[in-house]
Amino acid sequence: VLAGRLWQLQVMRGDYFKSRSAANRLALVPISAPRGLIVDRSGETLATSRMAYTVSAMPQEFRDRKGEVELLSQLLGMAVDEIEAKIAGQTQGRHGIPYQPARLLEDAPPQIVLKVAEHRIDLPGIIIEEEPYRSYPHGMLAGPLIGYVGQISAEELKQLGALGYRGRDRIGKTGLEREFEEYLRGQDGVTEIEVDSLSRPRGTVGCTEPVGGATLVLTIDARVQQAAEEALRSQLQVLQAGKYKSARAGAAVAIDPRTGEVLALAAEPGYDPGWFVPRISEEQWRRVSTGASALFNRAVSGAYPPGSTFKPFTAMAALESGLVSLDEKFLCTPSASSRYFGMRCAAWSSGRAHGHQNLAQGMVNSCNVVFYELGRRLTADQMAAMAKAFGLSYPTGLRFTPPEAAGAVPDSAEREFMPGERLSYAIGQQITVTPLQMAAAYGGIAMRGPIYVPHLVRQILTPEGSVLDDMAPELARSANLSKKTWDFLHASLAEVTRTGTAAAGYAGFPVPVAGKTGTAQSPPGDSHAWFAGWAPASDPEIVVAVLIERGGGGGTSAVPVARAIMEAYFGVLPPVD
Repeated sequence: VLAGRLWQLQVMRGDYFKSRSAANRLALVPISAPRGLIVDRSGETLATSRMAYTVSAMPQEFRDRKGEVELLSQLLGMAVDEIEAKIAGQTQGRHGIPYQPARLLEDAPPQIVLKVAEHRIDLPGIIIEEEPYRSYPHGMLAGPLIGYVGQISAEELKQLGALGYRGRDRIGKTGLEREFEEYLRGQDGVTEIEVDSLSRPRGTVGCTEPVGGATLVLTIDARVQQAAEEALRSQLQVLQAGKYKSARAGAAVAIDPRTGEVLALAAEPGYDPGWFVPRISEEQWRRVSTGASALFNRAVSGAYPPGSTFKPFTAMAALESGLVSLDEKFLCTPSASSRYFGMRCAAWSSGRAHGHQNLAQGMVNSCNVVFYELGRRLTADQMAAMAKAFGLSYPTGLRFTPPEAAGAVPDSAEREFMPGERLSYAIGQQITVTPLQMAAAYGGIAMRGPIYVPHLVRQILTPEGSVLDDMAPELARSANLSKKTWDFLHASLAEVTRTGTAAAGYAGFPVPVAGKTGTAQSPPGDSHAWFAGWAPASDPEIVVAVLIERGGGGGTSAVPVARAIMEAYFGVLPPVD
């Protein structure tokens, strides 16, 4: 019996026990793979990886632990307790791995690396590792869009541990870095280390090199993105220096309405993702997280009343319902206020009135009285149905982290609307939308129906350049209106930039533009400023939506930003002051 059992163990199951024996004496130490590139549509690098030094500890190799840690404290400028805590976090407890180095100082400055190297003989338990760190060559450019990378948290490790993530890993936390983490992370290599029964390293057996992550080729045009960010930043400074002291944030989105490709997605205030490498300082964290937080991407996550940029949808609902004709005249005069529950036209505050005008003139002048009358005739459900036909109240489908806000377009199923509220609804004060939604919806107006899913990534490539995935345009929905209504929209919105509320901002611009300004009330503070439009007016290539929080009038505050974005896209030189 004994001989039979020995034969079974040695012959029948010999390979199994041999592999178990090898597993017991070999440890696999990961070699971090560099994350993949993020480039714009022309190949301009927006995010890459650079090699840098990490000072790490192998505590099993200490000869005089107390003395070596005290020396290390002096060299690194770290407290002894902090060093010991980092070592314990790596080597002790349920998730401790004694044979893996414990990171003490990441992205170590060259002068510190040199000091540690000079004391190698005195620090046998200290190694200097070369590791990939994220790098952003253009600093703040597209920061909130790209997102940032950080140390994996305990909660994230619980969710992702089964996918091979480890406690030492750095992962995408937000933006594209997070949304496309599975492509960007790469495949770590391994060093096979022989260890003894106490998991102490005894020598290196073999090595498998890491494989870098995939490349994201974005739809973003870096020139247009930069123009959007600089225009937002400059305009906010001008507004704060003047009347609008609370104008501290804004957003701009530019889309190709023919495909849904996002050409620019800017949010201010922004941040440099490099501030988070290897980890953000307390000072920088306060800067990005307090006040008008830079971590809140207003282009995607901010939902605001659209003000007069909603008037085209009210006009569509009235025209398609047969409740107004293009020849009908409306009288804008202060005496009409009683008919509309005391609500006023913005022009009256400057001592003017629009007098008699038709629907097209009401759109060009952004006359509230015209749209109060439409709101009096329409139901909230009719206005909501038209807005929803263009995607308002629904996420656009953009792949992004965090997920986009849906906004709100309420109807009678949600609450009852008083007559005065319907008037307010007609001028965009009872709903909320995101700048991204507004850009997509105006893309539908520009294209006379088709609305494409906005997307930020054109292609995903292997490190060698082979195509992993091609992002084809995806039709989200198509709005159906009569030719009369489409013609009215295109003609009246083109006139807005020629003689209407956006005329001053687009004076001398060589490409015909169509669009609508908006001034959305948001008590108790100043109004939000909007502009949404497209160019060329008759053959759309680009749609732009701009929001300035607490920026006042759309014609004076939002239009200059939209113009700067279009100047960058068409290669038009800005006017000389």
